[in-house]
Amino acid sequence: MKLTIGEIVKAQGIKGEVKVRPDTDDPSQFGRLRAVLVGGCPLKLRSASVRGGFVYLSFEGITDRNAAELLVGKVIEIDRSQARQLDDGEYFIVDLVGCKLFLDSGEEIGKIASIDNYGSADVFTVRGEKTVRFPFLKKLALSYDGKARSVTVSAAAFSEVCCYED
Repeated sequence: MKLTIGEIVKAQGIKGEVKVRPDTDDPSQFGRLRAVLVGGCPLKLRSASVRGGFVYLSFEGITDRNAAELLVGKVIEIDRSQARQLDDGEYFIVDLVGCKLFLDSGEEIGKIASIDNYGSADVFTVRGEKTVRFPFLKKLALSYDGKARSVTVSAAAFSEVCCYED
């Protein structure tokens, strides 16, 4: 299984380096990778650095700005086996999307359609009878059951942070 870890947002400089918006809470992991998939094509990493919340990468065979420009907009993926081991209470977004969302009161809200990161918090979009969005905060006390493909959150905290679409 592939995990998306970033998206190339622009070419940087004239030597083929690219600027990447990381889709991970640990951008330093780019530094330990040897190869990634860029737009589905395997590329070997030459260097990686983290500056100002972005990751700057250079690849073998991408040696000038023109070649780097062709990569803009492409996602960067890795095999799940290359990802760091998760601590208790940490989950990959790909594992949560598609799960049913329940409140600890037993009410089913719907299915998690997407999880987007806007900097300060991950924002869940859940589609059920209505579409609802909410930032994931620690007070929601996430419980994940991978076998049942379900996520349970605190009903009290959910009612404080959720926003239903009209």
